[in-house]
Amino acid sequence: MFKDYKDKIAVITGSGNGIGKALALGSAERGAKILVVDIHADDAEKTVAEIKEKGGEAVALQADVSLSEECQKVFDTCMELFGRCDLLINNAGVSALGEVTEATERDLQWVTSVNYFAHFYMMRRFIPQMIKQKTHCQILNVCSIAGIITSIAAPIYFSTKHAAVALSEATYKFLKGREYDIDISVFCPGFVQTEMYLTDRHRPERFKINDDPFYHSETYQKYLELNKQVLAGGKSLEEVIPMIFEALDKEQFYILTHPQYDTLIRKQDEYEADMIRPIDYADVAE
Repeated sequence: MFKDYKDKIAVITGSGNGIGKALALGSAERGAKILVVDIHADDAEKTVAEIKEKGGEAVALQADVSLSEECQKVFDTCMELFGRCDLLINNAGVSALGEVTEATERDLQWVTSVNYFAHFYMMRRFIPQMIKQKTHCQILNVCSIAGIITSIAAPIYFSTKHAAVALSEATYKFLKGREYDIDISVFCPGFVQTEMYLTDRHRPERFKINDDPFYHSETYQKYLELNKQVLAGGKSLEEVIPMIFEALDKEQFYILTHPQYDTLIRKQDEYEADMIRPIDYADVAE
């Protein structure tokens, strides 16, 4: 674990708002220097301004991490500015609405590229650098409880989060099996009070809403309103963020902050036995 974050270099995607922004502020308060990455340059700059107002150090970078070449830009910028990365937080994420019979292929491609491919693109570049540094490093992949349980709703979102969790699990086993000094955690919260219901504003041009009837239907608007309502009833960032840092300090793999979902989580006895070390999330659950 990090004894402290002083002078550690943190790269955080999707840190212009929501959970990513809160993690950037929290990491900076603990002494880290932050590369604030977001698809919206103005949002990234606002996060940097807040960090600097509190005496921290940060740099903003606009990047669309759904693209491999943009993830390369993130890595190159980090190396140019800091020469290393100690903490990688893959936070950027978007949601998609609609059942399989309603949802669009455009959304399937968009959400998969952000929620899953981006984690691969970033780890594929940063892990070799972390190995080369020969210092303790950490990776936090922000997923969702949707990566552990399933629901009748939002099959695209749930399936991409399952893929992201599986990627984290496999990468964790690889890192520990090779005895690399890189810890990895996966954050799988329930509803948190963010602006995730405004997910459409994060669409890059190639995935912009088009003339597909679904986007203009009453059903789609109802989905948006429901998403807003359930997020408003979620946990606050002030409640969740300290739990994440506490779990990172303990080097936990699973970080689960909503115990009301415990009964829905798949049976883990045999699964945990197959992991290299025990996984315990009880300490950070209410």
